[in-house]
Amino acid sequence: MVCSPLLRQLGHQAHVWFIIPEAIRDASQLEACRSILSHDEVRRYGRFRFEQDRHRFLVSHAFVRNVLSRYIGLAPHEWVFSHSAHGKPEISNPGIASLRFNLTHTPGLVACVVNLNGECGIDAEKITERHAPIAVAKRMFSNQEYLQHESLAGRAQLEYFFERWTLREAYVKARGIGIHFPTRKLCFHVAGPDTIQIEFEPDIGDSNNNWQLQLLRPTEQHITAVAVARQEQQRKTILARIYDFSE
Repeated sequence: MVCSPLLRQLGHQAHVWFIIPEAIRDASQLEACRSILSHDEVRRYGRFRFEQDRHRFLVSHAFVRNVLSRYIGLAPHEWVFSHSAHGKPEISNPGIASLRFNLTHTPGLVACVVNLNGECGIDAEKITERHAPIAVAKRMFSNQEYLQHESLAGRAQLEYFFERWTLREAYVKARGIGIHFPTRKLCFHVAGPDTIQIEFEPDIGDSNNNWQLQLLRPTEQHITAVAVARQEQQRKTILARIYDFSE
């Protein structure tokens, strides 16, 4: 199986790919996207009630297949996926189990993280006003984070909320542990976009040394959090890349 230079870079890097799904409107590009989906993906695509949801599903799933084909010599339609017990998508093609990926999408943005020899998770959110953020923070954040969040106002409070929300989602998705994980037992200390520590309550049985976390701002309206499992506690460079379907 042919491996690209990009795959070799994953020895010391993790890659985050972005695309704006609403920018993909060319009929021939959309038909090319449909042509590489699996039968199950086509079935799921057809079940969406709203056009914008169908479009985002189509573009995001074709995007993942095309991205992965930049690392391994498989055509986009050849990728086979399964799901873990908690629904995390995984590569099922034989011989490449060490390649990991995770996908997220939100209005205006789709993102995918790709890593080698370690789990990874990603979450992206559009920064918008939301209903009862204080109540959500009280239920989902640690007490320390909740008090910090409550002390802020306006844009600062909104930014704080989405930083902690996406970091939680990225960590939970990396571990593949499902929506019932007690996220109040995590506390994120953010000194900078790539200077983030995670504090666990003792019964979680995890350590900050096991994880590398990063926040990215691909657009002014979006925030993205990435969680990458460390191998032998070594840090990787997390690089952001823009995907172009026309290349």
